Amino acid sequence: MLYRPCLPNGKLAPLPWPIAIYRLTNIICWPLEDNASWMAKIFDRFWYILGFAIFLVTNDAEFRYLRLNLNNLDELLTGIPTYFVLIEIHVRAFSLGWNKNKLKKLLQKFYAKIYIDEPDNPKIYKNIQRQLIPILGFSCLYLCALFVYSVTPIYLLSTGSRELMYKMIPPMDHTPLYIYLPWLISNMWVGVTVATMMFGEANTLSMMVFHLNGRYQLMRENFVAKVDKLLKGKDDTDIAMRFRQILVEILNENERLNTFANEVQDEFTFHLFIIFGFMAASICALGFKVYTSPMTSIGYMFWAMGKVQETIAFGTMGTSIVTVTDEISSMYYESKWELIMQRSMNPKVNVRIMKLVNMAITINSKPFSLTGLNFFSVSLTSAVAILQGAGSYFTCLISFRQ
Repeated sequence: MLYRPCLPNGKLAPLPWPIAIYRLTNIICWPLEDNASWMAKIFDRFWYILGFAIFLVTNDAEFRYLRLNLNNLDELLTGIPTYFVLIEIHVRAFSLGWNKNKLKKLLQKFYAKIYIDEPDNPKIYKNIQRQLIPILGFSCLYLCALFVYSVTPIYLLSTGSRELMYKMIPPMDHTPLYIYLPWLISNMWVGVTVATMMFGEANTLSMMVFHLNGRYQLMRENFVAKVDKLLKGKDDTDIAMRFRQILVEILNENERLNTFANEVQDEFTFHLFIIFGFMAASICALGFKVYTSPMTSIGYMFWAMGKVQETIAFGTMGTSIVTVTDEISSMYYESKWELIMQRSMNPKVNVRIMKLVNMAITINSKPFSLTGLNFFSVSLTSAVAILQGAGSYFTCLISFRQ
């Protein structure tokens, strides 16, 4: 029923554990198989509508709590972190779920043409896995926060309490067990959806970006190796024509990778805008909650550390793709085309080569960068700016409290 990526050889693609959890637990966002039955499609749309309604009701209940505690800063900031993340995931999850076949097509193209399998290129694959460690790190922190929240329902039921998992005021009396249990179950489902969305989408995006970086690296190595082999040969007959063929081949590969990079940007640009838009305020509110009551904020502590790690990891990922694509224009300029021309006896082909090299440099003169709706670029610079902003907000809140 749920889509399972496959490699070009037909084998199931290995999924990192955060994406595997994301696939199994987040039916709102994860696409169905191409051959899914009509019953599966109806069930999928039913859950989408029901999930949207649950988020709306939860949103309303949390907003009631915030409105009631507008004059109590401590209580207000206890509810704000969960409310912020609820709004963020509400927008991200259901905008993705509305047209998740687009994500499926991107995943299919990724595993068919971009994904680097370990047996084919163990060195680059190992480097990609190393780059993914920070992403896996904050995924673990979000999973720990989810575990802490998941213990809450067990405790509440065992003590006979009628409190809910989050700070909220439902629109009706929820103390009867037949009303309380649906509320508690919906709280648990919202928590799972939020956590899996936060680390699942981040791992999906970062996996695509780092494997794309690896493809650019392979393209560069392939180009250098072919040119060196051509120059080592003693036969100068049609050397310029052969170099031009290599150049055209690399340009086609370059265009293919650039096209995929733009498709990734189109798929995730809105979500990056939402993520970074909420980042500073969320870190500030979480930090304030942990600072004021550390002993009762274990879940918030994991969450706050995860948010900081997420900010840095996204910044590092964004900077990596900028750095890699910034070197592409230099690759063409340093391709030893001048040595080819010295050995070539065909001036017409030499002119064509010069035009091709110039075109390649022009096309790649601006490095690719992930953006949030073109308002900002995702980089370490923007990540540091967010952390500085969160620190400023935190200092301001502490001064208000005093």
